[in-house]
Amino acid sequence: MKLPRIITTGMLTTAIAYNAYALTCGAQPSCSTLGYTYTGSTSDCVNTPMKCPFNSSYFNCVKKADIFFQFKLNWAGATDISDMSNWSAYQNGIIIGHAHDKRNVGVFININNKEIGSLTGDVTQRSFFYFNVSAGDRIEMNANDIHATFVPYYGS
Repeated sequence: MKLPRIITTGMLTTAIAYNAYALTCGAQPSCSTLGYTYTGSTSDCVNTPMKCPFNSSYFNCVKKADIFFQFKLNWAGATDISDMSNWSAYQNGIIIGHAHDKRNVGVFININNKEIGSLTGDVTQRSFFYFNVSAGDRIEMNANDIHATFVPYYGS
């Protein structure tokens, strides 16, 4: 009959030790360590804010100001593009430039094999263009005397 007492005593000791561990080491993490650091207005958020489960005054969201910053141009990283016959964007950014009409049919831009269209139809005109590109986009331009600059976005 001593064996059941030993087992019962062992189980009780384990249960008490487990409760002591839970009381001393099971403290909740702080909201900031979980990424809930914003305490401003929820109207600053683009999406629905995610509130900290331990303190609802802390939350995490995508702020409108952060969205704008993602589209900040890195002018120091601007690159001239001399050949737009088959150019691939190596990161997100914009292309700004101008070109001369080719054979009185217009300046044609193709992005990923989709023709965007003619920018002009007059042989004496120059076409000015501006368009956003994503990393990996393939750009072709059918025109004469193309002058283009690629400007990447910061952090893309």
